[in-house]
Amino acid sequence: MTNEEKPVTMLEHIGGRERLKAFVAHFHHSLHEDDLLGEMFRNAKPTHSPHLVAFFEEVMGGRQIYTKKHNGVEGLFDAHANLGISEAQRRRFVDLMLKAADEVGLPNDERFRTAFAKRVEAGSMFSMTLSQEGAERLWPWPPVGTYEW
Repeated sequence: MTNEEKPVTMLEHIGGRERLKAFVAHFHHSLHEDDLLGEMFRNAKPTHSPHLVAFFEEVMGGRQIYTKKHNGVEGLFDAHANLGISEAQRRRFVDLMLKAADEVGLPNDERFRTAFAKRVEAGSMFSMTLSQEGAERLWPWPPVGTYEW
């Protein structure tokens, strides 16, 4: 397979890690300003934004920093445990993330936007489930994986 035939990762498609960091910074700011989510995210650990960058870098086909440094799905569980995320909060999180993608100018092609929206939706459902009181730890932990698109 030549370089021209090699599939482009989602991370490459959006413009790389620096573009991802700009997107996450914009999104994170919108969370802080939101009436429904603001308090939760203003009180979150200051590492949330860099962890989100590492997570998206990995799932978008980049380096596996999130798995190596933050224990992958186990780290996701620990980060969301007992937050009690409601459906309304989950939905707003998704809406703000998709809005941030528009506002920072992430690619608007149907293939990317459909795959991205689908994965954000699924990820938010997973996080909401992990956040409920009494949520059971998974074993073995599934891999974080890479978004198919």
